[in-house]
Amino acid sequence: MAVMEFRKFLRDLFEGEHRKRILSSPLTYQLVERALKLARGSFPSQASYMMARFALAQTGRAFSRRVPVVWTSAFFPVEIVWGLNLCPFSPEVAAAFLASLGFAEEALDRAEQAGYSRDLCSFHRLIAGAALLGYLPPPAALVASTHLCDGAPLLFQNLAAFFRVPFHVLDVPYRADRDAEAYVAEQLAELWRALADLAERKPEPAGLAEAIQNSNRFRANLLEVNELRCRVPAPVRGSEMLNYLYLFFAGQGSREAAEVFACLAREIGRGEREGKKEERFRILWLHLKPFYKGELMDFIENKSGAVLAFEEMSHVYWPPLSPGDPFPSLARKVLSHFCYKPLEARTATVKMLAEKYRVDGIVHFSHWGCRQSVGGSLMLKDALQRAGWPVLLLDGDCLDARNEATGGILTRVQAFLEILAERKNFRVGERHDHCRN
Repeated sequence: MAVMEFRKFLRDLFEGEHRKRILSSPLTYQLVERALKLARGSFPSQASYMMARFALAQTGRAFSRRVPVVWTSAFFPVEIVWGLNLCPFSPEVAAAFLASLGFAEEALDRAEQAGYSRDLCSFHRLIAGAALLGYLPPPAALVASTHLCDGAPLLFQNLAAFFRVPFHVLDVPYRADRDAEAYVAEQLAELWRALADLAERKPEPAGLAEAIQNSNRFRANLLEVNELRCRVPAPVRGSEMLNYLYLFFAGQGSREAAEVFACLAREIGRGEREGKKEERFRILWLHLKPFYKGELMDFIENKSGAVLAFEEMSHVYWPPLSPGDPFPSLARKVLSHFCYKPLEARTATVKMLAEKYRVDGIVHFSHWGCRQSVGGSLMLKDALQRAGWPVLLLDGDCLDARNEATGGILTRVQAFLEILAERKNFRVGERHDHCRN
Protein backbone atom coordinates (compact mmCIF):
# COMPACT_ATOMS: atom_id res chain seq x y z
CA MET A 1 0.00 0.00 0.00
CA ALA A 2 1.42 3.39 -1.03
CA VAL A 3 1.17 6.52 1.13
CA MET A 4 -1.43 8.01 -1.23
CA GLU A 5 -3.47 4.81 -1.00
CA PHE A 6 -3.16 4.95 2.79
CA ARG A 7 -4.51 8.51 2.80
CA LYS A 8 -7.42 7.43 0.60
CA PHE A 9 -8.05 4.52 2.98
CA LEU A 10 -8.29 7.00 5.87
CA ARG A 11 -10.60 9.34 3.97
CA ASP A 12 -12.87 6.47 2.97
CA LEU A 13 -12.85 5.08 6.52
CA PHE A 14 -13.87 8.37 8.11
CA GLU A 15 -16.31 9.40 5.38
CA GLY A 16 -20.05 9.22 5.94
CA GLU A 17 -22.65 9.72 8.62
CA HIS A 18 -20.89 7.49 11.18
CA ARG A 19 -17.70 9.57 11.22
CA LYS A 20 -18.09 10.57 14.88
CA ARG A 21 -18.44 6.96 16.04
CA ILE A 22 -15.55 5.76 13.88
CA LEU A 23 -13.21 8.59 14.90
CA SER A 24 -13.86 8.01 18.59
CA SER A 25 -13.50 4.21 18.58
CA PRO A 26 -10.16 2.77 19.81
CA LEU A 27 -10.75 -0.18 17.45
CA THR A 28 -10.45 2.23 14.54
CA TYR A 29 -6.86 3.00 15.43
CA GLN A 30 -5.96 -0.67 15.68
CA LEU A 31 -7.31 -1.13 12.15
CA VAL A 32 -5.48 1.96 10.89
CA GLU A 33 -2.24 0.73 12.46
CA ARG A 34 -2.47 -2.46 10.40
CA ALA A 35 -3.00 -0.42 7.24
CA LEU A 36 -0.09 1.82 8.22
CA LYS A 37 2.21 -1.20 8.42
CA LEU A 38 1.22 -2.17 4.87
CA ALA A 39 2.17 1.33 3.69
CA ARG A 40 5.46 1.38 5.59
CA GLY A 41 7.72 0.95 2.57
CA SER A 42 6.24 3.92 0.72
CA PHE A 43 6.92 6.52 3.42
CA PRO A 44 9.69 9.00 2.50
CA SER A 45 11.74 7.74 5.44
CA GLN A 46 11.69 5.33 8.34
CA ALA A 47 11.56 8.39 10.61
CA SER A 48 8.36 9.68 9.02
CA TYR A 49 6.81 6.22 9.40
CA MET A 50 7.82 6.15 13.08
CA MET A 51 6.27 9.56 13.63
CA ALA A 52 3.00 8.52 11.98
CA ARG A 53 2.85 5.35 14.06
CA PHE A 54 3.57 7.27 17.28
CA ALA A 55 0.89 9.87 16.54
CA LEU A 56 -1.59 7.13 15.68
CA ALA A 57 -0.87 5.23 18.90
CA GLN A 58 -1.31 8.36 21.01
CA THR A 59 -4.56 9.24 19.27
CA GLY A 60 -5.91 5.76 19.97
CA ARG A 61 -4.73 6.14 23.57
CA ALA A 62 -6.57 9.46 23.84
CA PHE A 63 -9.84 7.89 22.67
CA SER A 64 -9.42 4.81 24.88
CA ARG A 65 -10.46 6.74 28.02
CA ARG A 66 -7.98 4.64 30.01
CA VAL A 67 -5.80 7.63 30.89
CA PRO A 68 -6.67 11.30 31.47
CA VAL A 69 -6.30 13.35 28.29
CA VAL A 70 -4.84 16.85 28.59
CA TRP A 71 -5.36 19.22 25.70
CA THR A 72 -2.31 21.44 25.28
CA SER A 73 -1.86 24.53 23.14
CA ALA A 74 1.05 25.01 20.75
CA PHE A 75 4.35 25.74 22.53
CA PHE A 76 3.03 24.72 25.94
CA PRO A 77 5.80 22.68 27.66
CA VAL A 78 4.21 19.24 27.43
CA GLU A 79 7.06 17.70 29.42
CA ILE A 80 4.98 18.20 32.57
CA VAL A 81 2.15 16.15 31.04
CA TRP A 82 4.48 13.33 29.96
CA GLY A 83 6.12 13.49 33.39
CA LEU A 84 2.81 12.43 34.95
CA ASN A 85 2.24 9.70 32.32
CA LEU A 86 -0.91 11.45 31.14
CA CYS A 87 -1.93 11.71 27.49
CA PRO A 88 -1.14 15.08 25.88
CA PHE A 89 -3.35 15.95 22.94
CA SER A 90 -2.63 18.78 20.53
CA PRO A 91 -5.90 19.95 18.96
CA GLU A 92 -3.95 22.21 16.57
CA VAL A 93 -2.23 19.16 15.09
CA ALA A 94 -5.53 17.27 15.03
CA ALA A 95 -7.00 20.17 13.07
CA ALA A 96 -4.19 19.93 10.51
CA PHE A 97 -4.80 16.18 10.21
CA LEU A 98 -8.53 16.64 9.61
CA ALA A 99 -7.75 19.26 6.96
CA SER A 100 -5.33 16.88 5.25
CA LEU A 101 -8.16 14.33 4.94
CA GLY A 102 -10.49 16.91 3.42
CA PHE A 103 -12.80 17.24 6.43
CA ALA A 104 -12.02 20.87 7.32
CA GLU A 105 -15.02 22.54 5.72
CA GLU A 106 -17.62 20.69 7.80
CA ALA A 107 -15.91 21.61 11.08
CA LEU A 108 -15.28 25.20 9.98
CA ASP A 109 -18.94 25.60 9.02
CA ARG A 110 -20.02 24.21 12.39
CA ALA A 111 -17.79 26.66 14.24
CA GLU A 112 -19.11 29.58 12.22
CA GLN A 113 -22.67 28.50 13.00
CA ALA A 114 -21.70 28.63 16.68
CA GLY A 115 -20.48 32.22 16.33
CA TYR A 116 -16.76 31.87 15.59
CA SER A 117 -15.93 34.57 13.07
CA ARG A 118 -14.17 33.75 9.79
CA ASP A 119 -11.49 36.32 10.54
CA LEU A 120 -10.23 34.10 13.37
CA CYS A 121 -7.40 31.62 12.88
CA SER A 122 -8.69 28.56 11.02
CA PHE A 123 -6.82 26.26 13.43
CA HIS A 124 -8.97 27.55 16.26
CA ARG A 125 -12.19 27.59 14.25
CA LEU A 126 -11.61 24.04 13.08
CA ILE A 127 -10.85 22.87 16.63
CA ALA A 128 -14.05 24.47 17.89
CA GLY A 129 -16.13 22.92 15.13
CA ALA A 130 -14.56 19.48 15.51
CA ALA A 131 -15.15 19.60 19.27
CA LEU A 132 -18.80 20.55 18.78
CA LEU A 133 -19.19 17.71 16.27
CA GLY A 134 -17.67 15.21 18.71
CA TYR A 135 -14.65 14.41 16.54
CA LEU A 136 -12.01 15.00 19.23
CA PRO A 137 -11.23 13.00 22.41
CA PRO A 138 -12.91 14.54 25.46
CA PRO A 139 -10.32 16.20 27.72
CA ALA A 140 -9.91 15.82 31.45
CA ALA A 141 -8.34 19.29 31.45
CA LEU A 142 -7.17 21.96 29.04
CA VAL A 143 -3.92 23.89 29.47
CA ALA A 144 -2.85 26.80 27.31
CA SER A 145 0.09 29.16 27.26
CA THR A 146 -0.25 32.85 26.44
CA HIS A 147 2.79 32.51 24.19
CA LEU A 148 2.91 32.70 21.24
CA CYS A 149 -0.79 33.03 20.50
CA ASP A 150 -3.53 35.10 22.12
CA GLY A 151 -6.30 33.06 20.55
CA ALA A 152 -5.57 29.63 22.02
CA PRO A 153 -6.19 30.52 25.70
CA LEU A 154 -9.51 32.15 24.79
CA LEU A 155 -10.59 29.17 22.70
CA PHE A 156 -9.53 26.73 25.40
CA GLN A 157 -11.49 28.69 27.99
CA ASN A 158 -14.60 28.34 25.82
CA LEU A 159 -14.04 24.63 25.27
CA ALA A 160 -13.38 23.98 28.96
CA ALA A 161 -16.84 25.35 29.65
CA PHE A 162 -18.27 23.20 26.84
CA PHE A 163 -16.64 20.01 28.19
CA ARG A 164 -17.14 21.09 31.84
CA VAL A 165 -13.53 20.39 32.77
CA PRO A 166 -10.78 22.49 34.41
CA PHE A 167 -8.86 25.05 32.38
CA HIS A 168 -5.38 26.22 33.32
CA VAL A 169 -3.52 29.07 31.67
CA LEU A 170 0.24 29.61 31.74
CA ASP A 171 0.75 33.36 31.86
CA VAL A 172 4.05 34.14 30.12
CA PRO A 173 5.47 37.66 30.53
CA TYR A 174 6.75 39.39 27.42
CA ARG A 175 10.11 40.10 29.00
CA ALA A 176 12.66 37.39 29.80
CA ASP A 177 14.41 38.18 33.08
CA ARG A 178 14.88 36.49 36.45
CA ASP A 179 11.55 37.69 37.81
CA ALA A 180 9.75 36.37 34.73
CA GLU A 181 11.58 33.06 34.98
CA ALA A 182 10.60 32.64 38.64
CA TYR A 183 7.00 33.61 37.86
CA VAL A 184 6.65 31.07 35.04
CA ALA A 185 8.47 28.35 37.02
CA GLU A 186 6.07 28.77 39.94
CA GLN A 187 3.07 28.47 37.63
CA LEU A 188 4.48 25.32 36.02
CA ALA A 189 5.01 23.71 39.43
CA GLU A 190 1.43 24.53 40.39
CA LEU A 191 0.14 23.17 37.09
CA TRP A 192 2.09 19.94 37.57
CA ARG A 193 0.54 19.44 41.02
CA ALA A 194 -2.95 20.38 39.77
CA LEU A 195 -2.79 17.86 36.92
CA ALA A 196 -1.52 15.19 39.32
CA ASP A 197 -4.45 15.88 41.67
CA LEU A 198 -6.87 15.73 38.75
CA ALA A 199 -5.52 12.32 37.74
CA GLU A 200 -5.37 11.20 41.38
CA ARG A 201 -1.65 10.51 41.02
CA LYS A 202 1.27 11.38 43.19
CA PRO A 203 3.52 13.89 41.41
CA GLU A 204 6.78 11.94 41.23
CA PRO A 205 9.93 14.03 40.57
CA ALA A 206 11.54 10.96 38.98
CA GLY A 207 8.83 10.84 36.31
CA LEU A 208 9.31 14.50 35.47
CA ALA A 209 13.09 14.07 35.40
CA GLU A 210 12.70 11.24 32.89
CA ALA A 211 10.50 13.44 30.68
CA ILE A 212 13.11 16.22 30.89
CA GLN A 213 15.85 13.78 29.86
CA ASN A 214 13.73 12.61 26.92
CA SER A 215 13.18 16.24 25.94
CA ASN A 216 16.92 16.88 26.02
CA ARG A 217 17.48 13.87 23.76
CA PHE A 218 14.80 15.24 21.42
CA ARG A 219 16.65 18.57 21.35
CA ALA A 220 20.08 17.00 20.78
CA ASN A 221 18.80 14.76 17.97
CA LEU A 222 16.99 17.65 16.30
CA LEU A 223 20.17 19.73 16.48
CA GLU A 224 22.02 16.92 14.72
CA VAL A 225 19.34 16.76 12.02
CA ASN A 226 19.52 20.52 11.55
CA GLU A 227 23.31 20.46 11.17
CA LEU A 228 23.05 17.69 8.58
CA ARG A 229 20.49 19.76 6.70
CA CYS A 230 23.18 22.32 5.88
CA ARG A 231 24.23 19.93 3.11
CA VAL A 232 23.74 20.85 -0.53
CA PRO A 233 21.59 19.48 -2.03
CA ALA A 234 19.11 19.56 0.85
CA PRO A 235 18.68 15.99 2.16
CA VAL A 236 15.16 16.56 3.54
CA ARG A 237 12.26 18.48 2.05
CA GLY A 238 11.02 21.32 4.21
CA SER A 239 7.43 20.34 3.51
CA GLU A 240 8.18 16.93 5.01
CA MET A 241 9.76 18.51 8.08
CA LEU A 242 6.65 20.63 8.62
CA ASN A 243 4.73 17.35 8.92
CA TYR A 244 6.72 16.62 12.10
CA LEU A 245 4.68 19.33 13.82
CA TYR A 246 3.12 16.70 16.07
CA LEU A 247 6.46 16.01 17.74
CA PHE A 248 7.06 19.68 18.51
CA PHE A 249 3.61 20.33 19.97
CA ALA A 250 2.80 17.01 21.68
CA GLY A 251 5.90 14.82 21.72
CA GLN A 252 8.60 16.63 23.67
CA GLY A 253 9.15 14.65 26.84
CA SER A 254 8.37 11.29 25.25
CA ARG A 255 10.93 8.63 24.39
CA GLU A 256 9.35 8.10 20.97
CA ALA A 257 9.74 11.69 19.76
CA ALA A 258 13.45 11.63 20.58
CA GLU A 259 13.82 8.33 18.71
CA VAL A 260 12.16 9.71 15.57
CA PHE A 261 14.77 12.43 15.17
CA ALA A 262 17.57 10.04 16.11
CA CYS A 263 16.39 7.83 13.24
CA LEU A 264 16.20 10.77 10.84
CA ALA A 265 19.73 11.86 11.77
CA ARG A 266 21.00 8.33 11.07
CA GLU A 267 19.24 8.23 7.72
CA ILE A 268 20.74 11.54 6.62
CA GLY A 269 24.16 10.72 8.05
CA ARG A 270 24.32 7.41 6.16
CA GLY A 271 23.38 9.13 2.93
CA GLU A 272 20.00 7.42 2.70
CA ARG A 273 18.31 10.77 2.13
CA GLU A 274 19.53 12.35 -1.10
CA GLY A 275 18.29 15.72 -2.24
CA LYS A 276 17.68 16.99 -5.74
CA LYS A 277 20.78 16.83 -7.90
CA GLU A 278 20.11 20.35 -9.09
CA GLU A 279 18.68 22.96 -6.74
CA ARG A 280 17.66 26.03 -8.68
CA PHE A 281 16.67 27.91 -5.53
CA ARG A 282 17.09 27.30 -1.82
CA ILE A 283 14.21 28.74 0.21
CA LEU A 284 13.89 29.55 3.91
CA TRP A 285 10.25 29.04 4.89
CA LEU A 286 8.69 31.09 7.68
CA HIS A 287 5.62 29.98 9.65
CA LEU A 288 3.64 26.87 8.58
CA LYS A 289 2.24 25.54 5.29
CA PRO A 290 -1.17 24.58 3.88
CA PHE A 291 -2.06 21.16 5.25
CA TYR A 292 -5.04 20.54 2.97
CA LYS A 293 -4.58 19.05 -0.48
CA GLY A 294 -3.47 21.82 -2.80
CA GLU A 295 -0.96 22.72 -5.47
CA LEU A 296 1.35 25.13 -3.65
CA MET A 297 3.91 22.83 -2.03
CA ASP A 298 3.93 20.44 -4.99
CA PHE A 299 4.58 23.36 -7.34
CA ILE A 300 7.44 24.72 -5.24
CA GLU A 301 9.24 21.48 -4.47
CA ASN A 302 8.42 19.30 -7.48
CA LYS A 303 7.84 21.61 -10.44
CA SER A 304 9.80 24.82 -9.93
CA GLY A 305 13.22 23.43 -9.06
CA ALA A 306 13.12 25.07 -5.63
CA VAL A 307 13.68 23.37 -2.29
CA LEU A 308 12.70 24.39 1.20
CA ALA A 309 16.21 24.18 2.61
CA PHE A 310 14.99 25.00 6.11
CA GLU A 311 11.96 26.28 8.02
CA GLU A 312 11.97 28.45 11.13
CA MET A 313 9.64 26.01 12.92
CA SER A 314 12.52 23.49 13.19
CA HIS A 315 14.97 25.94 14.75
CA VAL A 316 16.18 24.93 18.24
CA TYR A 317 15.88 28.18 20.16
CA TRP A 318 15.92 26.91 23.75
CA PRO A 319 18.80 25.83 26.01
CA PRO A 320 19.15 22.30 27.45
CA LEU A 321 16.82 21.53 30.34
CA SER A 322 17.86 20.48 33.83
CA PRO A 323 16.34 17.22 35.17
CA GLY A 324 17.32 18.30 38.68
CA ASP A 325 15.76 21.75 38.35
CA PRO A 326 12.85 21.16 35.97
CA PHE A 327 10.54 24.11 36.45
CA PRO A 328 13.06 26.97 36.14
CA SER A 329 14.62 25.28 33.10
CA LEU A 330 11.20 24.79 31.47
CA ALA A 331 10.48 28.45 32.24
CA ARG A 332 13.68 29.43 30.42
CA LYS A 333 12.58 27.32 27.47
CA VAL A 334 9.20 29.04 27.35
CA LEU A 335 10.75 32.50 27.61
CA SER A 336 13.39 31.78 24.95
CA HIS A 337 11.17 31.80 21.89
CA PHE A 338 12.41 34.38 19.41
CA CYS A 339 8.88 35.19 18.25
CA TYR A 340 7.80 36.20 21.77
CA LYS A 341 10.17 39.13 21.87
CA PRO A 342 10.60 42.43 20.01
CA LEU A 343 10.63 41.93 16.24
CA GLU A 344 14.40 42.41 16.16
CA ALA A 345 14.81 38.98 17.78
CA ARG A 346 12.89 37.21 15.03
CA THR A 347 14.72 39.24 12.40
CA ALA A 348 18.11 38.27 13.82
CA THR A 349 17.10 34.60 13.97
CA VAL A 350 15.86 34.56 10.38
CA LYS A 351 19.05 36.27 9.18
CA MET A 352 21.14 33.67 10.97
CA LEU A 353 19.15 30.80 9.44
CA ALA A 354 19.31 32.35 5.96
CA GLU A 355 23.09 32.54 6.20
CA LYS A 356 23.52 29.11 7.73
CA TYR A 357 21.42 27.32 5.11
CA ARG A 358 22.70 29.46 2.21
CA VAL A 359 19.28 30.34 0.92
CA ASP A 360 18.47 32.37 -2.17
CA GLY A 361 15.22 33.78 -0.85
CA ILE A 362 12.77 33.76 2.04
CA VAL A 363 9.04 33.00 1.93
CA HIS A 364 6.78 34.07 4.79
CA PHE A 365 3.54 32.09 4.62
CA SER A 366 1.12 34.63 6.07
CA HIS A 367 -1.59 32.44 7.56
CA TRP A 368 -4.97 34.14 7.60
CA GLY A 369 -6.00 35.19 11.11
CA CYS A 370 -2.55 34.73 12.69
CA ARG A 371 -1.88 38.09 14.30
CA GLN A 372 1.24 36.78 16.04
CA SER A 373 3.18 35.91 12.89
CA VAL A 374 1.65 38.21 10.29
CA GLY A 375 1.48 41.33 12.43
CA GLY A 376 5.14 42.28 12.01
CA SER A 377 5.70 40.66 8.63
CA LEU A 378 6.04 43.90 6.64
CA MET A 379 8.70 45.24 9.00
CA LEU A 380 10.40 41.84 8.96
CA LYS A 381 10.42 41.88 5.16
CA ASP A 382 11.91 45.38 5.06
CA ALA A 383 14.69 44.43 7.48
CA LEU A 384 15.56 41.25 5.60
CA GLN A 385 15.54 42.94 2.21
CA ARG A 386 17.84 45.67 3.51
CA ALA A 387 20.17 42.85 4.54
CA GLY A 388 20.11 41.50 0.98
CA TRP A 389 17.54 38.70 0.93
CA PRO A 390 14.52 38.73 -1.38
CA VAL A 391 11.34 38.11 0.61
CA LEU A 392 7.88 36.99 -0.48
CA LEU A 393 4.95 37.57 1.85
CA LEU A 394 2.60 34.86 0.65
CA ASP A 395 -0.97 35.29 1.90
CA GLY A 396 -2.77 32.01 2.46
CA ASP A 397 -4.45 29.73 4.95
CA CYS A 398 -3.06 26.59 6.55
CA LEU A 399 -6.42 24.81 6.86
CA ASP A 400 -9.25 26.68 5.15
CA ALA A 401 -9.07 26.02 1.41
CA ARG A 402 -11.94 28.46 0.89
CA ASN A 403 -9.45 31.29 1.50
CA GLU A 404 -7.08 30.18 -1.25
CA ALA A 405 -6.99 31.54 -4.77
CA THR A 406 -4.69 28.88 -6.22
CA GLY A 407 -3.90 30.63 -9.46
CA GLY A 408 -3.01 33.87 -7.71
CA ILE A 409 -0.73 32.16 -5.19
CA LEU A 410 1.13 30.19 -7.84
CA THR A 411 1.53 33.32 -9.97
CA ARG A 412 3.09 35.17 -7.05
CA VAL A 413 5.44 32.30 -6.31
CA GLN A 414 6.44 32.05 -9.97
CA ALA A 415 7.17 35.78 -10.11
CA PHE A 416 9.27 35.52 -6.95
CA LEU A 417 11.27 32.63 -8.38
CA GLU A 418 11.90 34.67 -11.52
CA ILE A 419 13.37 37.41 -9.33
CA LEU A 420 15.62 34.83 -7.68
CA ALA A 421 16.71 33.57 -11.10
CA GLU A 422 17.60 37.09 -12.23
CA ARG A 423 19.60 37.68 -9.06
CA LYS A 424 21.50 34.41 -9.44
CA ASN A 425 22.33 35.17 -13.07
CA PHE A 426 23.45 38.67 -12.12
CA ARG A 427 25.69 37.34 -9.35
CA VAL A 428 27.25 34.78 -11.70
CA GLY A 429 27.90 37.48 -14.30
CA GLU A 430 29.32 39.75 -11.64
CA ARG A 431 31.80 37.08 -10.57
CA HIS A 432 32.84 36.45 -14.17
CA ASP A 433 33.42 40.16 -14.77
CA HIS A 434 35.52 40.33 -11.63
CA CYS A 435 37.63 37.39 -12.80
CA ARG A 436 38.21 39.01 -16.18
CA ASN A 437 39.40 42.19 -14.53
